Amino acid sequence: MRAGLKFVLGELTVVLTLVVLTLVAVDGRPASAATVAPSSFSGPTGVAACGAHVWVTNVTGDSVTELNASDGTVAQVIGSGRGHFAEPMGVAANGADLWVANLSGNTVSELNCSHGSLVQTFTSGQLNSPVAVAVGHARVWVASQAHQSYGAGAVIPDSSSVNEYSIGKSPLTQSIAGSSANGLNGSSGVAISRGKAWVTNANGNSVTELNAATGHLVRTISGSAEAFNWPIGVAAHDGDVWIANLYGNSITEINASDGSLIRVITGDGLNGPNSLCVLGKHVWVTNLFGDSVTELDSGAGSLVRVVKQRADGFDAPMGVVASGSTVWVANQYGNTVTELNAADGSLLRIVR
Repeated sequence: MRAGLKFVLGELTVVLTLVVLTLVAVDGRPASAATVAPSSFSGPTGVAACGAHVWVTNVTGDSVTELNASDGTVAQVIGSGRGHFAEPMGVAANGADLWVANLSGNTVSELNCSHGSLVQTFTSGQLNSPVAVAVGHARVWVASQAHQSYGAGAVIPDSSSVNEYSIGKSPLTQSIAGSSANGLNGSSGVAISRGKAWVTNANGNSVTELNAATGHLVRTISGSAEAFNWPIGVAAHDGDVWIANLYGNSITEINASDGSLIRVITGDGLNGPNSLCVLGKHVWVTNLFGDSVTELDSGAGSLVRVVKQRADGFDAPMGVVASGSTVWVANQYGNTVTELNAADGSLLRIVR
């Protein structure tokens, strides 16, 4: 069966025509190590781990799905009526609460991780198509792409932004509007590490580094050496910043202390890399166009493995998070979540 997959990239709304494969068996074996009974996924996009739970945003279902991390069973599905969701995409958690960016709602929903109740909804600041959320240093950071237009072909100028909120309080701490000075342009990803906020700019082919305490600009990184080409996903860990270049089929690694380039990784099964996470000494990357996941050694940047089997259920993988000894991948078109063993990349289960 063929149908369209919709996702937003900076100023563009892209519709892909993909092929849906029904997995029954491979070489006479079951299609997965364990398959959980059907649940309500509808365009699963973002994924976050919070204590004993894994939370998944459903961009086409205006809902979030809560999973039990121990066995992948569905705890609940929270619809738009309870969480005020409107095309939820990015999600982040801190162990007590989680925050969901609502693309078309221009809001951020805060939920309690334990039972999913709505804590509050952020509406202040320049929330203009928010797509990514990060939590750190008692703050919540939200990146807004600003892909909306006044009319056909008319893109809102300088309307990308980054908003900072205090955890436990609804008032806005600060709102940073896009400008030629800070490079915020189609801001699509955000990560917090070592007192810095790192923002990817898909339209600008750049990365903006901000002081997480003050919001002041540290630097904007761009140039041919970094090979940014629609940088989307970003993860920061242990002194390094990793950026996924969707159309460059590459990963750019930057030194977090001074913004210098460490390396650009190509090949290694990278095909539309769009999200990534770090677990220990390994970086996990989803490949949107390759229906696969690439695992890299974070120290050397070398390939550990490419996980690409029909049985793994990858179908437009859009989000990834590592928790404990497992890696969870949200498959937007497949309406599934794949859980992998982080030690060897083997399939643990597919949640449908």
